[in-house]
Amino acid sequence: MNKFRLRYAPSPTGFLHIGNTRTALMNYLFAKHYDGDFILRIEDTDIERNVNGAIESQFDNMEWLGITPDESFRNPKSNYGKYMQSEKFDVYKEYANKLIEKNMAYKCYCTAEELEKDRELQLAKGILAPQYNRKCLLNKIEDNSKPFNIRFKVPENKIYKINDVVRGNVEFNSKEIGDFVILKSNGIATYNFAVVIDDYDMQITHVVRGEEHISNTPRQCMIYEAFGWKEPTFCHLTLIVDETKKKLSKRSGNAMFFISQYRDQGYLPQAIFNYISLLGWSPNNEQEIFSKEELIKIFDEKRFSKSPSTFDMVKMKWINSQWIKKMSEEDYVKFIISFVDQTKFNLKEKNELWINSVLLLFKKELEYGLQINEHLDIFFDKQLDIKTKETLKEFANLKEMMSFLAKEIENIKDFTEENIKILIKETGNRFEKKGRELFMPVRIYTTLSEHGPELAKTINLIGKEKVLTNINSFK
Repeated sequence: MNKFRLRYAPSPTGFLHIGNTRTALMNYLFAKHYDGDFILRIEDTDIERNVNGAIESQFDNMEWLGITPDESFRNPKSNYGKYMQSEKFDVYKEYANKLIEKNMAYKCYCTAEELEKDRELQLAKGILAPQYNRKCLLNKIEDNSKPFNIRFKVPENKIYKINDVVRGNVEFNSKEIGDFVILKSNGIATYNFAVVIDDYDMQITHVVRGEEHISNTPRQCMIYEAFGWKEPTFCHLTLIVDETKKKLSKRSGNAMFFISQYRDQGYLPQAIFNYISLLGWSPNNEQEIFSKEELIKIFDEKRFSKSPSTFDMVKMKWINSQWIKKMSEEDYVKFIISFVDQTKFNLKEKNELWINSVLLLFKKELEYGLQINEHLDIFFDKQLDIKTKETLKEFANLKEMMSFLAKEIENIKDFTEENIKILIKETGNRFEKKGRELFMPVRIYTTLSEHGPELAKTINLIGKEKVLTNINSFK
């Protein structure tokens, strides 16, 4: 069996997002499971739509995610052609001319205005899917003084079949497809022509891509057939949809669409890799947390879903929280401190041990990095909010209990977590309070918040002076 070779071929018209990350990831897992090669190729012939920095974004974010190509224009192999389409214009032209010589393609001199007029005439006749009328082929027009496109001559009434990895047997009838342009008058190859030449040059064995490309497949099959080349195995992944069942996209209003946004928010690459691998694919058990190495080992192309997959932000956050929990304390602190808003929380005035202890309080609670800023105010300039004041109204006769607590805290010589635990217990015993009746008032009075991590640890890290200030603020 030939070595598996799969490719991810983005166009630099935008930055790496959830959709094309899923495509890259599935190609990567497919290739690596079978000890194959994963190739990154750039389809940059749509020059007018190319975006500055898009190629760098693809490489940078894929590298961050751990989707590392074996080959690209940065580390090419000479026997597989060029890895950027813009460097292959002569190659496409040569192949297009070969098809003309074989009477499988022809020059088309029709202007855009002529084509639109013919299209309108067909629509007026009730033809819902207008096709090119082959005027330049039938009239054997040859005028090299005029600009021309090169069109592929589609075989008549021929059935093309593929055995798609996801969808099984799929058939296309050529009568539904008009003669399509393979090389434009400006010398730029169209997608369906260039992609076949590229995949053949690079000996791609499997083409894994989104279902929106199914309609392109018959045209590509025709090109393969015209040159007598073996087709790759096709695999069309189902759509990723949002919670409203619309296709996940920037246009559909999905706020978190690009991978760079997740990086900026403090999501871990392992978590994104893990979650996106479960969009349209599933393991054969209930496990949900997988490392890259585990996913490569258990990957099975037969486990692709035939139904659209929903991008669930809640699930994404949960998986990220699991990966945060798995970090060592040292790695966690190094990671999370970079997301602290230093203009709001001045850590420079604090010692390293205190900073690390505070950050570690939230290791089991955080869903993503920036969320740390929602928790730190109790250690700095926390203000009592209206909702917390309302919560206090649930509890009666707190004044005497809190006066006792304040006095005992003031008298503690060794302000440690253990001594604070003992004091809270003594307070509960003295005033016959336990559970929520004890801990909620104590938490609100000492931290000015009704939520937070372990109470004794939190009180200890807030510090004796500030805790007393907080309690006395209720007088």
